[in-house]
Amino acid sequence: MDISIKPNYLNGEVDAISSKSHGHRILICAALADKTTNIVLEKTSIDIDTTMNCLRALGAKIEKDGINIKVTPIEKTNSVPLLDCMESGTTYRLMLPIAAALYKEVDFTGRGRLPERPMSDLINAMKEHGTTFSKEKIPFTVKNGLKGGVFEIPGDVSSQYISGLLFAAPLLDEDVEIRLTTKLESRNYVEMTIDAMEQFGVVVERFENGFFVKKGQKYISTSDVRIEGDWSNAAFFLAAGAIGKEVVVRKLNMNSTQGDKEIVKVLKDFGAKVEVGEDYVKVSPGNLKAITLDISEIPDSLPILSIVASYAEGKTEFINAKRLRLKESDRLVTTRKMIENLGGKAFEEPESLTVEGVRKLKGGKTESFNDHRLAMASAIGSIISENKVIIKDAEAVNKSYPKFYEDFKSLGGNIDVI
Repeated sequence: MDISIKPNYLNGEVDAISSKSHGHRILICAALADKTTNIVLEKTSIDIDTTMNCLRALGAKIEKDGINIKVTPIEKTNSVPLLDCMESGTTYRLMLPIAAALYKEVDFTGRGRLPERPMSDLINAMKEHGTTFSKEKIPFTVKNGLKGGVFEIPGDVSSQYISGLLFAAPLLDEDVEIRLTTKLESRNYVEMTIDAMEQFGVVVERFENGFFVKKGQKYISTSDVRIEGDWSNAAFFLAAGAIGKEVVVRKLNMNSTQGDKEIVKVLKDFGAKVEVGEDYVKVSPGNLKAITLDISEIPDSLPILSIVASYAEGKTEFINAKRLRLKESDRLVTTRKMIENLGGKAFEEPESLTVEGVRKLKGGKTESFNDHRLAMASAIGSIISENKVIIKDAEAVNKSYPKFYEDFKSLGGNIDVI
């Protein structure tokens, strides 16, 4: 699907969708628990549906009734489960250690860029604990289960390696210690994993360079759980408020462990006017100036913040960005191309991106690069464009935010399907 967007300010109020990151984690804990858990998840996405399907393949029963999801814990089957992770890196990395801990043999597959996304450090760590792999990249068969003990793994490639091992730890017969061989980046995502596990009765001990899970712990079903609002997707409309007219995003948890909550501070640093309420954030334009931002803790925010940077006065530099090359697309390349396609100026280095503020983009043709965050950022870029913005393969938003264009229109966006 290709779309055309006429330049127009967004203005008004919109509800944040349910958090994809929080949703993955609560669904996994519920499927590993002792009894049924009821979850309120207002809107799913391809990635969340993928995780639910993988949990079903492992033997969980998951029933959806509107916004209510009933999860009956995993009952192991006698057959060899097939887990299709589609294009969800989160599903793949979280489910791999869990599946190996539960079954002696599991098949994994996926598509798109997923087979090329980094997994070697996690796979090697699992090999050292008894797991065998038929190949180095999916599709492959995983055999011989997973043993506990000490796992050594880098923290600067993917925090999801650590989260996957933490989820699997209570399923093993030994204590599990995770030792980080490098600095942990995106720590907030690991903290979100630990919060979810502790909500289901599993205690994770933190130490200076790693984590410890004592053997013998069990996941215990909690009362009804509501998935909190998604800060990473709210960031797109909050950014729209910074470069256009006032926008309010509701249903946001101000105490969330989601790293992308940092968008509030970043927009303030740019110079936007930001008001934080009990469960909402209101953003309106200010005198935006360029900043230097370490993007390592909030890598998913680069595409939309590059649009804000195009509006700000001066040159904004996004540093410590090497992991962005390993996302759904190489986001240093694709973000630069998006800005250039829309008539802006961006300069790519091996581990950074510099965006020059031009105030007004020219608009024109760009594409999603099969990356949901590039599609959404391009749409927000239309706000400051002189001419219409055409986005090729715009349906990429379905990966995390299927109703993005619906919400975009509700705030005054003008979209035509080509």
